[in-house]
Amino acid sequence: MAAAAIAIAFGYGLTLVAILARRRLGRLWLWAAVAAGAIAFPLAVRLITPIQLLLASIFRWDMDAYSTSLRAGLVGAVVTASVNEVFKLAAALLVVLRDKDDEDTLAVGAASGAGFAVVGASQVIRLALFTRALPIGSSSGFVASLTQQFAFVAVHTALTATAAFGVTRRGAGVYLIGAILCEGLFNALGLLFALHVFASLTWTLLSAGFGVLLLAYAFLLSLSPAPAGHPPAAP
Repeated sequence: MAAAAIAIAFGYGLTLVAILARRRLGRLWLWAAVAAGAIAFPLAVRLITPIQLLLASIFRWDMDAYSTSLRAGLVGAVVTASVNEVFKLAAALLVVLRDKDDEDTLAVGAASGAGFAVVGASQVIRLALFTRALPIGSSSGFVASLTQQFAFVAVHTALTATAAFGVTRRGAGVYLIGAILCEGLFNALGLLFALHVFASLTWTLLSAGFGVLLLAYAFLLSLSPAPAGHPPAAP
């Protein structure tokens, strides 16, 4: 099941990177960014936990409050988004060791975000495959889980591509904050689903729509002309 889960998640990531990076899939630096993003995932998870513990201690929350309380959950959503986006962008920038035009940098960001998200999505998909094999599993629940994880990969791929795009536009801070806010909103929607504010079908449609919208925005950015002083990207 683990191999199947990884294959499905990787298929999501490869498809989305192909959309944003287009003819650059053969470039070694693109795959280096995928690997860097994948390594960043467990590091980000390790950092998020102590931050949440610290905040829980300051505000006298139980750790369960992050998934059962709206106020604590929103704080957790922003903390998670902040750490994730910083780590994904840092992984992308580690690969960009020389000046690149905005399109190349966006492609590296997309690859880093995809690598990051594939690790997280594969874990959830593995659980979905396991549940599907049980008598309590359902086809609709399995499809919903696969769709939600596609959205997860799309969101992270698009947001890191967008943040990386901002680096060559001298707006790294603005784009990074925008990415954090967007991921925070995505996490908040997931929290509302966990709190039973809306049903699984609604969350599935919302997450998929959110992911496609961000992916479309990143794609439009990838079509932008190179900024002054940067030559057009080589195919």
